[in-house]
Amino acid sequence: MKPILVLPLALACAFGVSPAAAGGQFIGSVVLTPAGCESLDECMLGQDFGYLDKRGVGWQAKKDDKTDGASIPKWAQMFAGDPWTPDYLKAAVLHDHYSKSVRPVRGWYETQRMFYEALLDSGVSTKKAAMLFSGVLIGSGKWIVKMKGRKCPIGDVCVTNVVELSTETENPSFGEPDYEASLKRLQAAIDAAGELDEDAIRALALDERPDSQYLKHPGGIIKVDLEQWPFATPEQ
Repeated sequence: MKPILVLPLALACAFGVSPAAAGGQFIGSVVLTPAGCESLDECMLGQDFGYLDKRGVGWQAKKDDKTDGASIPKWAQMFAGDPWTPDYLKAAVLHDHYSKSVRPVRGWYETQRMFYEALLDSGVSTKKAAMLFSGVLIGSGKWIVKMKGRKCPIGDVCVTNVVELSTETENPSFGEPDYEASLKRLQAAIDAAGELDEDAIRALALDERPDSQYLKHPGGIIKVDLEQWPFATPEQ
């Protein structure tokens, strides 16, 4: 295999590499090691690989990152393709890097949205991209920050003086019976629909998980006031 030049994201920007008008732009190519690792369902990246999304935000998977390809249930592969389908790999390795980190540096929904947009920029059809996006929305690991502060007198939802920050997480549910049943319903809804935008796909996922605090708060932050907390309300 010929060596492939990969520009770090900062250098790529310096040399004028920027997101295309219709979407984002990949930097470098996905190289999997060792040879034949796909048959073992786990590979490592042979070099760094990057993506500049359409907002100009950079995402980079690192050399030696582990990936299992796109997390597609066996039954779904008949319509979505093999997990190692080349068109899925770019999005999958980036998603693995950012969603499996022990210290997530981006919001959970921002990470899933990047996966969806990277699929589209890889040439995946809108229907398949919608299906895979809905799958990670309900099945991928999630994290959210809860900010708790004292209520202030301006309006009903104003808080000030944040006194506690906590991160809550949800483990992946790929492969669980409830997940696969939900994904089948999502596939049927997506197949029956016309063109679906990002918000419409998230709405379908929320229909499947109506109590999910993560899907209800795609910004990744929940602000909670302290009216019920056991200490005095600040002076008005």
